[in-house]
This record gives sequence, structure tokens and C-alpha cells, in this order.
Amino acid sequence: MQNNTQIVFIPAFKKFIAASVTGRRLMPSGKKFRTGTIQQYGCVLALLEEYEQYQNICLRIQLLFKSSLRMLQKENKYWVRFFKTFSLFLYKKKKYFDQYTGSVFKVIKTFFHFLAVEKSWPVGDFYKFFRIPAENIYPVILSPNQLRFLITNKEFEDSLSGSLKKIKDIFVFGSTVALRYQDLMRISPKNIQHTPDAVYLTLHTRKTGAEIRVPLPGYAIEIIRRYKKKPGRFILPQISCTNINLGIKKLIRQAGWDYHMPKIRHRRGEPYEIKNNKGETYRFYDHITAHTMRRTAITTLLLLGVDENSVRRISGHAAGSKEFYKYVVVIQDYLNTKIKEAHKKLIQLNDK
Repeated sequence: MQNNTQIVFIPAFKKFIAASVTGRRLMPSGKKFRTGTIQQYGCVLALLEEYEQYQNICLRIQLLFKSSLRMLQKENKYWVRFFKTFSLFLYKKKKYFDQYTGSVFKVIKTFFHFLAVEKSWPVGDFYKFFRIPAENIYPVILSPNQLRFLITNKEFEDSLSGSLKKIKDIFVFGSTVALRYQDLMRISPKNIQHTPDAVYLTLHTRKTGAEIRVPLPGYAIEIIRRYKKKPGRFILPQISCTNINLGIKKLIRQAGWDYHMPKIRHRRGEPYEIKNNKGETYRFYDHITAHTMRRTAITTLLLLGVDENSVRRISGHAAGSKEFYKYVVVIQDYLNTKIKEAHKKLIQLNDK
């Protein structure tokens, strides 16, 4: 795998993954890495192997023991060339956009950091200059008015088939409690706590282990009562993530929210519109997935004036979470629009 001065890249990367799987390498919190993270590492490994085959090369890492200026300059050129050619491979051959390309380089930088810090190998800091334009993809959510329609419109509910009524109940409940879908599906009677003043949903999330305690409104309690008597360990109907995604899109389309909403992604900072399988512009319902429930719940609470710390306690986001900040940005954009509308009304009042 290595000699006194060089490490072969791919075998070392495989050992990095193995250390992450076995627990010899842990998250900063001291927990083992989640399955999704390990799968992401495996995808990056496959890309690196394909890149080596495509370029007909074998990547290596030079160990810089008391290196001369000439050696440092040589290594700098080597990794600058790697960054340019691997970026080109991801953009041109694999047709990836900035978001995924950036995530690939983030994993590679994590690998180098592992070698430098945890293994104490003198690999240099050239990897710190692997930079991809940031792509901010803000969440698509239902507005409070749209969510209110799903909750209260009896005529719409009566028009739904039996299966879509179940989908609507799951979507409304999920858009209230802000849980990830895997946690939503594991709610059981023991997670429902009745107190003299309220009914609470209490749960430890699977992904982060955060303790969630959410007071439930009347319509959510009614949904629980509707399914609580059904046989099975869990309260809500058990629907796979694939089927819930298909069902939600059908539900939202039937609600009449089928207006055009282009799906835009960036490559090297340049915007590109992604079309659907028919070559058509995406519509609003195309963007709606199981995760929209969580996004809608968080955004609705913020819009209705719940402070950020309280919402984070419900959603399980850590303080300073970049993911949570996206919701705050969306809310600020919404508030800016409302403020501009208020200013316009003020001027109109003065003109009368």
C-alpha cells in the first residue's frame, strides 16, 4: 500500500471508510457515523476508481518529511492538476452540478484531514484549496394558507380516495410535528403523552438522538384517534418512502397547485434548468416529497412567530446548523416581501 515516502490513494481511502464503519473513527460528538454517511463515502470511492480508470493513472499521496521547497512546489502542482481534472470529470463526464460536486470534494478533504490529524501523516495542506462554488438550494414548502386548506377543507377531503385520505393525514401530521419521515413512521402509542393541559408527542429521533417533545393541536390529535385503534405497533399508516412521495405529488396536484416552478441547478456557478422526463418545466407538485412535511412544519412555526431556539428544539437541529439557516433565509425573504407590500399600502394611503 505504501513505501516510506508515498501512500497509494485508493487503498488508503478504503481504510478510511473501514475506520469509519468499525468505530475506530468517530464523529466529533463521539458517535459512530450514520449509514448514510458511509454510503456517501462509498459513492466517492467509486467515483475515484472510475476517474483513475478514465485517466489511466494511479493516485498517490506524497509524505512530506522535511521536504524541500522544490518538493512542495511539485506536490502543489500535482494536486492543483488533480483538482482541475477531477472537477472536469465530475462536471463534463458525470454531468454533476455544484451541489453534488462540492459534496464529493468535501469527503475528499475530510479524508485528507483524517490522514493529517488522526493518523499524523505529513500529507501537506494542498487539499484545503479544493473549492467548488456554493449552491444554495432553498427548500420548497407549503405556505400557511396551503397547509390550512389541507387541514380544514372538508369538501376537498371528501373528494379524495381512501388511499389519498391516508396520504393527506400523514402529510398534515408531518407538516405539524417537523419529524423526519423515518421517525414519523415509528410513532407508537407510547410516544403520545396525555397531561392535564395538553397532549404531547415525545420521541428520540433516530438520526441525531435528540429528544423531541411537541404539543399537538386538535386536528393532529384527531388524526391519531383515527388510526390508533388500527392493528399494528405504529399509529400512522405504514407507507414506504417511495409510495408516500408518489402519493404526496398526486395529493398536491389534486389540490390544484400545479403551477410552473422551474428546477434550477448550477454548474460552475452558472444556472441550468432541469426538465422532467418529458422534457417539460417542473411544476410545484413535482418538488413536493416526504421531506417537505418537515420543511413546511419548521417554516410555518417560524412564520407564525415561534422563536428560532424553540423551533430548533422541536426540529432537533443543532445551534448554528447550516440546514436550519436555510429556513430562516426563506422566512426573511417572505417577510421582506410583506414589508414591501406594507410600505406600498402606506404610500397609497398618503395619496388619498
